[in-house]
Amino acid sequence: MQREYLKGLGLEDEVINKVMAENGKDITAAKQQLSEVEAERDGLKSQLTQRDKDIDDLKKDSGTSEELKKQIEDLQQKNKDLESDYQSEIAETKKNSAIELALASAKAKNPKAVRALLDNDKLELTDEGLKGLDEQLEALQESDAYLFAQESGNAALKWGASGNQTGGTGEQGALKLPNQVLNEHRITK
Repeated sequence: MQREYLKGLGLEDEVINKVMAENGKDITAAKQQLSEVEAERDGLKSQLTQRDKDIDDLKKDSGTSEELKKQIEDLQQKNKDLESDYQSEIAETKKNSAIELALASAKAKNPKAVRALLDNDKLELTDEGLKGLDEQLEALQESDAYLFAQESGNAALKWGASGNQTGGTGEQGALKLPNQVLNEHRITK
Protein backbone atom coordinates (compact mmCIF):
# COMPACT_ATOMS: atom_id res chain seq x y z
CA MET A 1 0.00 0.00 0.00
CA GLN A 2 1.03 3.47 -0.60
CA ARG A 3 0.27 6.60 1.42
CA GLU A 4 -0.98 8.51 -1.64
CA TYR A 5 -3.61 5.86 -2.26
CA LEU A 6 -4.84 6.17 1.33
CA LYS A 7 -4.86 9.98 1.11
CA GLY A 8 -6.88 9.68 -2.08
CA LEU A 9 -9.46 7.70 -0.08
CA GLY A 10 -9.78 10.66 2.28
CA LEU A 11 -8.10 9.20 5.32
CA GLU A 12 -6.36 11.39 7.77
CA ASP A 13 -2.61 11.23 8.36
CA GLU A 14 -3.01 9.68 11.78
CA VAL A 15 -5.13 6.82 10.40
CA ILE A 16 -2.77 6.46 7.44
CA ASN A 17 0.20 6.08 9.87
CA LYS A 18 -1.65 3.38 11.83
CA VAL A 19 -2.66 1.54 8.66
CA MET A 20 0.90 1.81 7.31
CA ALA A 21 2.37 0.54 10.62
CA GLU A 22 0.01 -2.43 10.61
CA ASN A 23 0.73 -3.04 6.94
CA GLY A 24 4.49 -2.88 7.70
CA LYS A 25 4.08 -5.58 10.34
CA ASP A 26 2.30 -7.80 7.83
CA ILE A 27 4.90 -7.10 5.16
CA THR A 28 7.74 -7.78 7.61
CA ALA A 29 6.11 -11.06 8.65
CA ALA A 30 5.55 -12.02 5.00
CA LYS A 31 9.16 -11.12 4.14
CA GLN A 32 10.36 -13.18 7.10
CA GLN A 33 8.26 -16.13 5.96
CA LEU A 34 9.57 -15.68 2.43
CA SER A 35 13.13 -15.60 3.73
CA GLU A 36 12.51 -18.75 5.74
CA VAL A 37 10.95 -20.51 2.75
CA GLU A 38 13.80 -19.37 0.49
CA ALA A 39 16.36 -20.54 3.05
CA GLU A 40 14.55 -23.86 3.35
CA ARG A 41 14.40 -24.12 -0.45
CA ASP A 42 18.11 -23.34 -0.74
CA GLY A 43 18.87 -25.88 1.98
CA LEU A 44 16.82 -28.52 0.17
CA LYS A 45 18.55 -27.67 -3.11
CA SER A 46 21.89 -28.01 -1.36
CA GLN A 47 20.83 -31.31 0.22
CA LEU A 48 19.58 -32.54 -3.14
CA THR A 49 22.84 -31.58 -4.80
CA GLN A 50 24.82 -33.23 -2.00
CA ARG A 51 22.64 -36.34 -2.21
CA ASP A 52 23.16 -36.55 -5.98
CA LYS A 53 26.88 -36.16 -5.43
CA ASP A 54 26.81 -38.84 -2.71
CA ILE A 55 24.88 -41.18 -5.01
CA ASP A 56 27.44 -40.66 -7.76
CA ASP A 57 30.25 -41.26 -5.26
CA LEU A 58 28.51 -44.39 -4.02
CA LYS A 59 28.13 -45.59 -7.58
CA LYS A 60 31.84 -45.05 -8.10
CA ASP A 61 32.66 -46.61 -4.73
CA SER A 62 30.32 -49.52 -5.32
CA GLY A 63 32.20 -50.14 -8.54
CA THR A 64 35.39 -49.99 -6.53
CA SER A 65 33.83 -52.18 -3.88
CA GLU A 66 32.83 -54.66 -6.55
CA GLU A 67 36.37 -54.55 -7.90
CA LEU A 68 37.75 -55.00 -4.40
CA LYS A 69 35.34 -57.85 -3.74
CA LYS A 70 36.43 -59.46 -7.01
CA GLN A 71 40.11 -58.98 -6.13
CA ILE A 72 39.51 -60.45 -2.67
CA GLU A 73 37.69 -63.42 -4.18
CA ASP A 74 40.50 -63.89 -6.71
CA LEU A 75 43.10 -63.76 -3.94
CA GLN A 76 41.12 -66.21 -1.84
CA GLN A 77 40.92 -68.58 -4.81
CA LYS A 78 44.66 -68.20 -5.43
CA ASN A 79 45.32 -68.95 -1.76
CA LYS A 80 43.15 -72.08 -1.99
CA ASP A 81 45.00 -73.16 -5.14
CA LEU A 82 48.39 -72.49 -3.54
CA GLU A 83 47.36 -74.41 -0.42
CA SER A 84 46.20 -77.32 -2.58
CA ASP A 85 49.46 -77.25 -4.57
CA TYR A 86 51.44 -77.04 -1.34
CA GLN A 87 49.60 -80.03 0.14
CA SER A 88 50.16 -81.97 -3.10
CA GLU A 89 53.87 -81.17 -3.03
CA ILE A 90 54.15 -82.21 0.61
CA ALA A 91 52.33 -85.48 -0.10
CA GLU A 92 54.58 -86.12 -3.11
CA THR A 93 57.70 -85.38 -1.03
CA LYS A 94 56.52 -87.73 1.72
CA LYS A 95 55.77 -90.39 -0.88
CA ASN A 96 59.20 -89.98 -2.51
CA SER A 97 60.95 -90.11 0.86
CA ALA A 98 59.06 -93.25 1.83
CA ILE A 99 60.00 -94.88 -1.50
CA GLU A 100 63.68 -93.94 -1.08
CA LEU A 101 63.71 -95.28 2.48
CA ALA A 102 62.04 -98.53 1.39
CA LEU A 103 64.51 -98.95 -1.49
CA ALA A 104 67.42 -98.41 0.88
CA SER A 105 66.06 -100.96 3.36
CA ALA A 106 65.47 -103.42 0.49
CA LYS A 107 69.16 -102.91 -0.45
CA ALA A 108 68.49 -101.77 -4.00
CA LYS A 109 71.78 -101.49 -5.89
CA ASN A 110 70.42 -98.80 -8.19
CA PRO A 111 67.43 -97.04 -6.58
CA LYS A 112 66.68 -95.04 -9.75
CA ALA A 113 66.38 -98.20 -11.83
CA VAL A 114 64.20 -99.93 -9.25
CA ARG A 115 62.07 -96.82 -8.87
CA ALA A 116 61.48 -96.70 -12.63
CA LEU A 117 60.03 -100.22 -12.41
CA LEU A 118 57.57 -99.28 -9.65
CA ASP A 119 53.97 -98.46 -10.58
CA ASN A 120 53.44 -95.14 -8.76
CA ASP A 121 49.70 -95.16 -9.50
CA LYS A 122 49.31 -98.23 -7.28
CA LEU A 123 51.20 -96.62 -4.40
CA GLU A 124 49.14 -94.78 -1.81
CA LEU A 125 50.58 -92.81 1.09
CA THR A 126 48.80 -93.59 4.36
CA ASP A 127 49.60 -93.01 8.01
CA GLU A 128 51.15 -96.49 8.17
CA GLY A 129 53.41 -95.87 5.15
CA LEU A 130 53.16 -96.58 1.46
CA LYS A 131 50.40 -99.01 0.67
CA GLY A 132 51.31 -101.40 -2.15
CA LEU A 133 55.07 -100.79 -2.06
CA ASP A 134 56.05 -103.98 -0.22
CA GLU A 135 54.20 -106.15 -2.73
CA GLN A 136 55.87 -104.42 -5.68
CA LEU A 137 59.33 -104.69 -4.10
CA GLU A 138 58.85 -108.39 -3.34
CA ALA A 139 57.78 -109.02 -6.93
CA LEU A 140 60.82 -107.10 -8.23
CA GLN A 141 63.18 -108.99 -5.90
CA GLU A 142 61.88 -112.24 -7.37
CA SER A 143 61.82 -111.18 -11.02
CA ASP A 144 64.86 -108.87 -11.08
CA ALA A 145 67.00 -110.08 -8.19
CA TYR A 146 70.14 -108.58 -9.76
CA LEU A 147 68.84 -105.11 -8.80
CA PHE A 148 69.13 -105.91 -5.11
CA ALA A 149 72.14 -106.79 -2.96
CA GLN A 150 72.12 -110.44 -1.93
CA GLU A 151 72.90 -111.44 1.59
CA SER A 152 75.73 -114.00 1.68
CA GLY A 153 76.42 -116.69 4.24
CA ASN A 154 79.74 -115.07 5.26
CA ALA A 155 79.13 -112.43 7.87
CA ALA A 156 81.94 -110.11 6.88
CA LEU A 157 85.14 -110.29 4.91
CA LYS A 158 88.31 -109.96 6.92
CA TRP A 159 91.91 -109.67 5.92
CA GLY A 160 93.92 -112.70 6.84
CA ALA A 161 97.57 -112.90 7.88
CA SER A 162 98.67 -113.45 4.31
CA GLY A 163 96.73 -110.40 3.16
CA ASN A 164 94.02 -112.40 1.44
CA GLN A 165 90.39 -111.76 2.11
CA THR A 166 88.65 -114.50 3.94
CA GLY A 167 85.04 -114.92 4.73
CA GLY A 168 85.77 -114.95 8.43
CA THR A 169 86.47 -118.72 8.40
CA GLY A 170 90.25 -118.44 8.62
CA GLU A 171 90.72 -120.36 5.37
CA GLN A 172 92.48 -119.06 2.29
CA GLY A 173 90.24 -116.58 0.50
CA ALA A 174 89.38 -116.54 -3.15
CA LEU A 175 91.42 -113.39 -3.72
CA LYS A 176 95.16 -113.64 -3.89
CA LEU A 177 97.83 -111.06 -4.03
CA PRO A 178 99.16 -110.35 -7.52
CA ASN A 179 102.60 -111.78 -6.70
CA GLN A 180 101.04 -115.08 -5.64
CA VAL A 181 99.16 -115.34 -8.91
CA LEU A 182 102.33 -114.63 -10.88
CA ASN A 183 104.27 -117.20 -8.88
CA GLU A 184 101.71 -119.90 -9.63
CA HIS A 185 101.99 -119.31 -13.37
CA ARG A 186 105.71 -118.87 -13.47
CA ILE A 187 107.57 -121.49 -15.36
CA THR A 188 110.59 -122.81 -13.58
CA LYS A 189 113.40 -124.94 -15.05
